[in-house]
Amino acid sequence: MTTRQQTRPAARAHPPGRPTAPTLDDVFAHTADRHPSRVAIQDGWHRLTYGRAEHRAATLASALVLGGVQLGDPLVVDCENHRQALVAQLAVLKAGGVCVAPLEGPGGAARAARRTGARALLCSRSTYDPGARGVPSLALDDPATWRKIAAVPPEPALPRSSPEGGAHLLLAADRPDRLIDHRSWLRSAADRSRRCGAPTGAVAVDEDPMSGPALAAMWWAFSHGTTLHTAPWTPDPGWPLDGAGDGVALLTPDAYARHLDGPRAPTPAHGEERPSAADRPSAAARPSAADRSAARPPAADRSTDRPPAADRPATRPAARPAARPAADHAPPAAPATVVLIGRPCPRDLVARHFAVRPHTRLWSEFAPTDGAVPWTAHELLARDAGRPHEPGAGSPVPPVRLSVRGPGGRGLPPGESGAVVAVGPSWFPEDTQDSGWRGRWTPDHTLDITAPPATAPVPRARCDRPDREVT
Repeated sequence: MTTRQQTRPAARAHPPGRPTAPTLDDVFAHTADRHPSRVAIQDGWHRLTYGRAEHRAATLASALVLGGVQLGDPLVVDCENHRQALVAQLAVLKAGGVCVAPLEGPGGAARAARRTGARALLCSRSTYDPGARGVPSLALDDPATWRKIAAVPPEPALPRSSPEGGAHLLLAADRPDRLIDHRSWLRSAADRSRRCGAPTGAVAVDEDPMSGPALAAMWWAFSHGTTLHTAPWTPDPGWPLDGAGDGVALLTPDAYARHLDGPRAPTPAHGEERPSAADRPSAAARPSAADRSAARPPAADRSTDRPPAADRPATRPAARPAARPAADHAPPAAPATVVLIGRPCPRDLVARHFAVRPHTRLWSEFAPTDGAVPWTAHELLARDAGRPHEPGAGSPVPPVRLSVRGPGGRGLPPGESGAVVAVGPSWFPEDTQDSGWRGRWTPDHTLDITAPPATAPVPRARCDRPDREVT
């Protein structure tokens, strides 16, 4: 059975029409209706408002439905920036499809399309994959794309998403596919807000648009009607990790360690595109700014992601420094909260955090299978850096049920080390998900990690059935 066949049953569970429970696109549309000029994404110098993103997504969704996209169909989203990726995701969700993240490495989008039987590929001109021949591709930063679909009549059946329907399919070469539905994303965001506090300012992220951490940060921000603020190309006091404010940051431990190390690497000058991920062609291999300027379409066509005049500031921001100021003169960077998601936060990173940001709360979320939906979470304090052992992974996040298992799959008592697995609901206990990590229960029922996954896991036969997040 193919991935497409497995993603469709949940979508068929509800007839077309707006369901009682909210979906991701419902939540976004609610903010767009009430505050259309509010900034949804601050991406370097560029802004995308809720209203413009909603309008563009509805237009694109109507075109996708007219093109034959059915409920549960997978569509690969591989855009070079968060603004285009947001429009693509909203359109796919409104059409009742499933957003598929590209695989890592060269040709990741084409391999993801072949692996899932994707209906189409939504990309940028710079991320178009020639290996995806046979799969319709739409470049969302190409003015010709929007001219073609501008005449498409609005689809009256939109939105076609359902809370139980799959929203994102995250792929990896060494583990089963992860299908995350609308409910899991919204529940994860609500649980994080109860633990850490609801974001009142921007939510900062420094990851590729379709990575697990970026998706978690995006839907956490949009579930509260706030702004997703991507890493700036030069130091910016308005970014939560560069200046004080009420913003929060959701990063991986590795990304946060790089920010604590000091100035970021040299970045493109204003007007150039930010380099993409390492699995894409390097910046040196791309056309120069002069070449791009010569090939740029007329000014009348340059409206892809540019917000309406009413949504843009009246004056151009002042020039920003090309390098980070000296540490002695730099203002203290103090977001309200830093949330680290993915692997457990190491003890040395806890020490470095409180040395630099002693008044900023630090939370760690253990998300072993996809880096997006946590299994455990706990708040880290300054005293955790001085303990003789690592902080561990924290307590399970309901409704996740964890088990530490030994040989033969038997559950182990506190203190004994074994494989950390997530156990399915009581009516389906055999539906387990292996994290690949080893750990043990402590006397206070928190999870202590004893060994990370093997650096070279043994390849296993891939099952065509994607694993769902624990619900």
